[in-house]
Amino acid sequence: MSFEIRIGEEIKKEYTVIGEDCPDFLKNKNICVMSTPRMIALMEITAKELLDKFLDQDHTSVGFHIDVYHKAPAPVGSKLVFIARVIDVKKNKIVFKVKCLMGDVVVGEGIHERAIVSWSKFAESVKKYLTK
Repeated sequence: MSFEIRIGEEIKKEYTVIGEDCPDFLKNKNICVMSTPRMIALMEITAKELLDKFLDQDHTSVGFHIDVYHKAPAPVGSKLVFIARVIDVKKNKIVFKVKCLMGDVVVGEGIHERAIVSWSKFAESVKKYLTK
Protein backbone atom coordinates (compact mmCIF):
# COMPACT_ATOMS: atom_id res chain seq x y z
CA MET A 1 0.00 0.00 0.00
CA SER A 2 1.57 3.25 -1.13
CA PHE A 3 -0.19 6.59 -1.07
CA GLU A 4 1.26 10.06 -1.71
CA ILE A 5 0.50 11.51 1.73
CA ARG A 6 3.18 13.97 2.79
CA ILE A 7 4.01 15.72 6.03
CA GLY A 8 2.54 19.21 5.92
CA GLU A 9 -0.63 18.29 4.00
CA GLU A 10 -3.46 20.30 5.57
CA ILE A 11 -7.19 20.86 5.37
CA LYS A 12 -9.36 23.59 6.92
CA LYS A 13 -13.11 23.19 7.35
CA GLU A 14 -15.51 25.90 8.51
CA TYR A 15 -18.31 25.04 10.89
CA THR A 16 -21.03 26.97 12.75
CA VAL A 17 -22.03 25.68 16.19
CA ILE A 18 -25.70 24.61 16.38
CA GLY A 19 -27.96 23.62 19.26
CA GLU A 20 -27.47 19.90 18.66
CA ASP A 21 -23.73 20.35 19.40
CA CYS A 22 -24.53 21.29 23.02
CA PRO A 23 -24.81 18.79 25.88
CA ASP A 24 -28.23 18.52 27.58
CA PHE A 25 -26.84 19.12 31.08
CA LEU A 26 -25.70 22.58 29.96
CA LYS A 27 -28.80 23.32 27.88
CA ASN A 28 -30.84 22.70 31.04
CA LYS A 29 -28.97 25.66 32.61
CA ASN A 30 -29.47 27.85 29.50
CA ILE A 31 -25.81 27.51 28.56
CA CYS A 32 -25.28 26.22 25.07
CA VAL A 33 -21.70 25.57 23.96
CA MET A 34 -20.16 22.85 21.82
CA SER A 35 -19.50 19.65 23.75
CA THR A 36 -16.06 18.09 23.88
CA PRO A 37 -17.22 14.85 22.17
CA ARG A 38 -18.72 16.86 19.29
CA MET A 39 -15.53 18.92 18.89
CA ILE A 40 -13.46 15.72 18.81
CA ALA A 41 -15.81 14.14 16.26
CA LEU A 42 -15.41 17.15 13.97
CA MET A 43 -11.63 16.98 14.36
CA GLU A 44 -11.70 13.32 13.31
CA ILE A 45 -14.04 14.02 10.39
CA THR A 46 -11.71 16.79 9.18
CA ALA A 47 -8.65 14.51 9.32
CA LYS A 48 -10.56 11.73 7.52
CA GLU A 49 -11.63 14.12 4.76
CA LEU A 50 -8.00 15.07 4.20
CA LEU A 51 -6.98 11.42 3.82
CA ASP A 52 -9.96 10.63 1.60
CA LYS A 53 -8.41 12.83 -1.10
CA PHE A 54 -5.45 10.43 -1.32
CA LEU A 55 -7.22 7.06 -1.06
CA ASP A 56 -8.69 4.88 -3.77
CA GLN A 57 -12.16 3.32 -3.51
CA ASP A 58 -10.72 0.13 -1.96
CA HIS A 59 -9.33 1.97 1.11
CA THR A 60 -10.53 4.09 3.99
CA SER A 61 -9.04 5.36 7.22
CA VAL A 62 -10.01 4.63 10.80
CA GLY A 63 -9.13 6.61 13.88
CA PHE A 64 -7.28 4.73 16.60
CA HIS A 65 -5.89 7.42 18.90
CA ILE A 66 -6.78 10.95 19.95
CA ASP A 67 -5.27 13.21 22.60
CA VAL A 68 -7.05 16.56 22.67
CA TYR A 69 -7.49 19.50 25.04
CA HIS A 70 -10.76 21.46 25.04
CA LYS A 71 -9.53 24.94 25.96
CA ALA A 72 -12.40 27.40 25.43
CA PRO A 73 -16.18 27.37 25.06
CA ALA A 74 -17.76 27.83 21.62
CA PRO A 75 -21.34 29.13 21.98
CA VAL A 76 -24.14 28.41 19.50
CA GLY A 77 -23.65 30.55 16.41
CA SER A 78 -19.86 30.63 16.76
CA LYS A 79 -17.94 30.36 13.51
CA LEU A 80 -15.22 27.72 13.89
CA VAL A 81 -12.38 26.52 11.72
CA PHE A 82 -11.21 22.92 12.11
CA ILE A 83 -7.67 22.23 10.91
CA ALA A 84 -5.96 18.88 10.42
CA ARG A 85 -2.29 18.86 9.39
CA VAL A 86 -0.21 15.73 8.72
CA ILE A 87 2.82 15.71 11.04
CA ASP A 88 4.04 12.13 10.56
CA VAL A 89 3.58 9.22 8.16
CA LYS A 90 4.63 5.69 9.17
CA LYS A 91 3.55 3.15 6.56
CA ASN A 92 -0.25 3.08 6.89
CA LYS A 93 -0.38 5.15 10.11
CA ILE A 94 -0.88 8.91 9.75
CA VAL A 95 -0.43 11.37 12.64
CA PHE A 96 -2.24 14.72 12.59
CA LYS A 97 -2.05 17.93 14.57
CA VAL A 98 -5.71 18.88 14.96
CA LYS A 99 -7.02 22.26 16.00
CA CYS A 100 -10.33 24.08 16.41
CA LEU A 101 -10.23 27.88 16.20
CA MET A 102 -12.85 30.55 16.89
CA GLY A 103 -11.15 33.54 15.33
CA ASP A 104 -7.86 33.86 17.23
CA VAL A 105 -9.11 31.73 20.14
CA VAL A 106 -7.93 28.12 20.31
CA VAL A 107 -11.04 26.17 21.28
CA GLY A 108 -9.25 22.83 21.15
CA GLU A 109 -6.07 21.20 19.92
CA GLY A 110 -4.16 17.98 20.06
CA ILE A 111 -2.99 14.91 18.19
CA HIS A 112 -5.06 12.41 16.20
CA GLU A 113 -3.87 9.18 14.57
CA ARG A 114 -5.53 7.27 11.77
CA ALA A 115 -4.71 4.00 10.01
CA ILE A 116 -5.29 3.41 6.32
CA VAL A 117 -7.04 0.06 5.82
CA SER A 118 -8.65 -1.82 2.99
CA TRP A 119 -12.44 -1.93 3.16
CA SER A 120 -12.49 -5.71 2.75
CA LYS A 121 -9.97 -6.42 5.52
CA PHE A 122 -11.73 -3.95 7.81
CA ALA A 123 -15.10 -5.62 7.16
CA GLU A 124 -13.58 -9.03 7.90
CA SER A 125 -12.08 -7.84 11.18
CA VAL A 126 -15.42 -6.38 12.29
CA LYS A 127 -17.15 -9.72 11.70
CA LYS A 128 -15.08 -11.26 14.53
CA TYR A 129 -16.84 -8.97 17.00
CA LEU A 130 -20.40 -9.46 15.85
CA THR A 131 -22.54 -11.42 18.28
CA LYS A 132 -25.10 -13.95 17.14
